Amino acid sequence: MKLLVFIFILLSFFVSNINSITITVPANGKECVFEKIDKRTSVTLLYQVVSGGGMDINPEISEPDGRIVYRRDREQEGKFTFLSRSEGMFKFCFGNEMSHITSKQVNFNIQLSGGQSNSEIAKKEHLTPLENGVLELQEQLRSILSEQRYLKVREHIHRNTTESTNSRVLWWNFLQTFLLIAISATQIFYVRRIFERRRRI
Repeated sequence: MKLLVFIFILLSFFVSNINSITITVPANGKECVFEKIDKRTSVTLLYQVVSGGGMDINPEISEPDGRIVYRRDREQEGKFTFLSRSEGMFKFCFGNEMSHITSKQVNFNIQLSGGQSNSEIAKKEHLTPLENGVLELQEQLRSILSEQRYLKVREHIHRNTTESTNSRVLWWNFLQTFLLIAISATQIFYVRRIFERRRRI
């Protein structure tokens, strides 16, 4: 029973510390998300542009005191991990200032790992082999979940690309059909006029 409670607490901690969000950043705009983070917490930001324009975005992370921890320009995807120096509201922003027409859709995950290490929670000799196995399983689950989210976003991007390509091919076929009908009608019209002129002569 004690082991089941331990596993439940561990898994609930794991699930509550991974957030996945998809936002739309308007053209020439900026969208920010705030997350309250404790001191000495390992924070990992994974982001990927799902759709829109050149598929690029300007990510930025700021600490509560305004210090910029991370900033990049025109990134399609990325991953950044840092250790929080203070407690408070951290700001995760995505800027689309470079685009004046197209909005961008961005999917990102904020993964938080508690400030305490396993050695601070309990000594190695205090953990049973089964509890150690559960802790290792937690790390593997976190890695698998992160990979699944990445693959899901990639699949979404590829699906959007395929649908866009199919749409363009469809419209191109409509245009070709229209041009073929127009050219055929024009040829028939001119051939008739030629024969009508010859009859009159």
